Amino acid sequence: MRRAPLLVACAVVLAGAGVAVTLRPARNPAAYPGEGAVAPQSTALYCTGLPGSAHRPGRVTFVNTTAASRALEVEVVSDTGHVATRSLTLAARSQYSLQPSTLEPGNFYAVLTRVAGGGVVAEEVAGTDAAAAPCASAGSTAWSATGFSTAVGSSAYVSVFNPTATAAVFDVSLYSASGYSAPQAFQGVSVPAHAEVYLDLARAAVNLRGIGVGLRVLRGTLVVVGVQDDQGTLSLDPGQATPGTRAYFPAVTTAHRASAVLEVANPGPTPAVVRVHVVLGSFRIQDQYLSVAPYATGALALTPNPAIPAAGYAAVSVRANVPVVTDLATGTAGSGSALSAPSPVTTSAFVHDFTSKGYDALRVLNPGRRTITVIVSALGSVSALAHLHVGAHDVADLAAAVPGARRGGSYLVTSPGPFALGLTLPSRPAGITVVAPLDGR
Repeated sequence: MRRAPLLVACAVVLAGAGVAVTLRPARNPAAYPGEGAVAPQSTALYCTGLPGSAHRPGRVTFVNTTAASRALEVEVVSDTGHVATRSLTLAARSQYSLQPSTLEPGNFYAVLTRVAGGGVVAEEVAGTDAAAAPCASAGSTAWSATGFSTAVGSSAYVSVFNPTATAAVFDVSLYSASGYSAPQAFQGVSVPAHAEVYLDLARAAVNLRGIGVGLRVLRGTLVVVGVQDDQGTLSLDPGQATPGTRAYFPAVTTAHRASAVLEVANPGPTPAVVRVHVVLGSFRIQDQYLSVAPYATGALALTPNPAIPAAGYAAVSVRANVPVVTDLATGTAGSGSALSAPSPVTTSAFVHDFTSKGYDALRVLNPGRRTITVIVSALGSVSALAHLHVGAHDVADLAAAVPGARRGGSYLVTSPGPFALGLTLPSRPAGITVVAPLDGR
């Protein structure tokens, strides 16, 4: 949910696919090697952390990017322990949205989908249409995120789904400005096969902001999403597989009345020195720095910041001397913030308007030292809509290159060199609702 950004009015319209709905027994998922490639040989998709709501239920939307139909078997798991299954056929170049709450009662849902063939991608979207995350292609053995809040009026959970046929076990570590903890209740947690577990961070971190989470799988593999409701502002945070020394946020708002804060967790024993490089139009902005103590968290305000003008969208590159965990918290002054993970660096991405709101920002950042050429094409088209030449450590506006891109659509974005995509939905002030492209993870 990204677990999408970018360009131009769609040359191919994705209509809701006709589906045949029947009950089927659940089966084991197989490995799914790549979600966002043009024609991946996918066999499974995993979504978790989707909140249920009687008034605005969340949904999972599947998109078939190929020219052939695909058969899907969908298994819905709720936090009540109930399971429902459906089978459907997804026509070529079509989409289908499923609301798990129509199948089973529950507060949170996980969805496991087996796909016969490749080229199907999926995104989970909360009922507010302001929070989304890409569905994963495979489980992982580690997960990290930061910036969570359990302050009064806020709640934060870690949604853990086991996509395999055997029980999995994991430990969780927490970090804050005051240091590290390993709550006993979060150690040796077992997740049954094809089941989900929700950890309430308030059980171990009471009335705190800027909480970092590190999850380590002891047995099996897991799909993990952070779920935060910060004073009514909901976010689905896919996090990162492991801490890193570099991170990229191509579309950071500097709008008046907006708030954008870089949240950083240092899970290691060495003090972290974090350098933040900002590209903003023709302005020359001095690098910003943040020091984070071992096993602790810190934050750097990007907006408002007297060193960074209010001048549209900034591209932010983070470099640290030791591996750290980073997230971007965006909102408005005095209200809740939504968390978004760094944009993955990739050479191929799929962009689709899962919320039907269109986009406000569609930006591509070149993290390398050489100029790259980014090619944008509409789904199903063999001709390119645009070729963008992006200089070293620079950023390009895809919406400007492809007329009509902000209205939505479905696009393929490729380049021989790595890039990072940044996408925001329309909002007031601009840029406070950040979503992720499907990028092949």
